[in-house]
Amino acid sequence: MARGLLITVVLLFVAGCGVKASRMEHPENPAGRYREQIAAAEHVLAQNEDWSDRAEWEVIPAQDGWNVVAWRIEHPEAKGAERYSPAGYSVIQLDNRMTPIHYLPRK
Repeated sequence: MARGLLITVVLLFVAGCGVKASRMEHPENPAGRYREQIAAAEHVLAQNEDWSDRAEWEVIPAQDGWNVVAWRIEHPEAKGAERYSPAGYSVIQLDNRMTPIHYLPRK
């Protein structure tokens, strides 16, 4: 679990530095292969943020579950990483049973 938290902290640091390559280019389909993870994370995001209806999702498998990154769409007309606010994301850590472990907001 500590390793998963360390990975998430590194992910937050890299994404927060404004490096365009670190921002997601292609979101996961909420009805696709990670639909259960996204549904669980979306529930957590809706409880904590007012932008859950404007989120796109990135799912990163971890040793003991998943790190689900919700990216806030700020420029829907843009393509790729330019759609997202550089600091507008939250990370929801889920265990293998889809139970939320940590919620890490970034605004």
